[in-house]
Parts: sequence; C-alpha cells; structure tokens
Amino acid sequence: MANSSPAKTIITSTTGPGQAVTTLTFTDVVDIEVNFLANTIKVTRSGAGGISYYDYSAMATVTWTISAGLSTITISS
Repeated sequence: MANSSPAKTIITSTTGPGQAVTTLTFTDVVDIEVNFLANTIKVTRSGAGGISYYDYSAMATVTWTISAGLSTITISS
C-alpha cells in the first residue's frame, strides 16, 4: 500500500530564542525538510499555515510511524 498525503505531525520545540511551541498538531503536512547545517526543520502544510520552521537543536526525539499508509510524525524536545 502506498503512503497517503497529508501526514499528521505533532511538534514540541522552539521557533527561535525564547519562542517555545507546545504540542502543535497539524493534519495537513505535505513536506518535511531537515537542514542539518541551519539546525532547522521546515514543515510545509497544504492548509492556511503554509511553511513554518522549528529549531532542530532544541529537539530530542523524532518518531515516524506509518500505519495503513498514513504517516504520523512526532517531534519533541
């Protein structure tokens, strides 16, 4: 079975110094990009949220689960 878009993503991290986010849940994620040089994760959503960036250096765990073709990605600090 092929994986389906969009994915569900849950994020607990920061968007920059002093800007924490706690358990943001998006159900319309179509792309995730990791930039190891800039220490960021770029999340692209199909809905009104567009593109947002999160601080990679503040993250401790990334869990990617695929069940019945649907992806769930949990990113936490």
